[in-house]
Amino acid sequence: MVEKLAIPSKELAAKIVGKIDSFLASRVQRVSINTDVPSNYVDEMGNSLHVGESFGIPSITVSFSAFDVGVKIFSVMTGTDPDSYPGAGVDISSLSEVDIILYVKDDDVSDYLKSAHARKLQVRDFSFTYNVDGESTEDYTLIGSEKRWFKNDVLVDKFTTGTTSFELGDTPIQLKSGNYCLSVILDGVWLTEVAAGPATGQYSVSGTTLTTFDSRSSQLLAVYHAVGVGNNWSDVSDPVSAIAIQGKDVSVLIAAAGVSRVQSITINGSMNVQEVKEMGSRAVAGYQRQVPNVEGTITVLDTDTELIDLLLNGSAPSGDTEFELGQGCTTSGVSLEIKLLDPCDTTVPYTVLKTIYIPEINVNGDSYTANVNNNASQVFNFRSADAQCLVYSGARA
Repeated sequence: MVEKLAIPSKELAAKIVGKIDSFLASRVQRVSINTDVPSNYVDEMGNSLHVGESFGIPSITVSFSAFDVGVKIFSVMTGTDPDSYPGAGVDISSLSEVDIILYVKDDDVSDYLKSAHARKLQVRDFSFTYNVDGESTEDYTLIGSEKRWFKNDVLVDKFTTGTTSFELGDTPIQLKSGNYCLSVILDGVWLTEVAAGPATGQYSVSGTTLTTFDSRSSQLLAVYHAVGVGNNWSDVSDPVSAIAIQGKDVSVLIAAAGVSRVQSITINGSMNVQEVKEMGSRAVAGYQRQVPNVEGTITVLDTDTELIDLLLNGSAPSGDTEFELGQGCTTSGVSLEIKLLDPCDTTVPYTVLKTIYIPEINVNGDSYTANVNNNASQVFNFRSADAQCLVYSGARA
């Protein structure tokens, strides 16, 4: 066997397995999967050497960045269907657990050389970034405690028929843990594997037959390691989505009014997750989500006082002639709306592919910069007043 020289990005693909479906992620620009195993040296009196090490529960961190061209990634990570996406939008508080699979292609044939699987990761934070000259991006960081590398394929079977008995497409290889499946997600709930006789919340595997106690209402997803039949690699292909969306096709509205000379906007969110452990378990039991934090920055070329008037007073001109941040307790109550337009549409009004909407923002800081032979710019730091940040497919009604 000839050793592989290196792994180029064209021979790597990432799949996201959410609560109701999986998605071979398109427009991904960067992905990393890191493992940190906490350990402590153990010493003893009378011994000049370490006895050894004790090891804690591994900490898995997965981060990836993709060009922001629609709701497909956000949809699978919030357990919604991009083809019947909620018209009322989906709040970032719905970002929940997913599995991440990384595929590496063989050099010579269209098959997998190896695979990685990280189980039931919780979204920890995210970032949406829009620049005047660059491509729009969405970034996510997820955390968990289970990750494995495999010589063979990690397969995902989806079942929309059947009640409690399901036939897998390939024969699963038994894991070192004794289980046969990496994840089984029934109607959005991760089940626990048992040898036989599953009770509620459990499943068992015999040969290629997967049996659950609870009946399927909508769908069941089964993720497992197997020697897949045939050549299973296929290039990522998403011809329906936009290729990329640059700043010229990103419209910014504050309090439903257009803002001129915007150079960049960043929205950062932290889900404030807390890991839950329990004695007798070698993996994190789960993650409890607290109230998220949403904050960001708006960078504009300085022109006049209209924008600061709008941000502080809710309208412009408000009649005010003096502006000072951090005074009083009255909030402006202005909304922030970002519309991603279809770059291929040439007829006004251009089609809106995606909308990010924060109902109320408060400005909590600013910075002003001027350099010789450059235009003066001002950066406003803001926060979502109530932690809401809604994502819509298309225009917001």
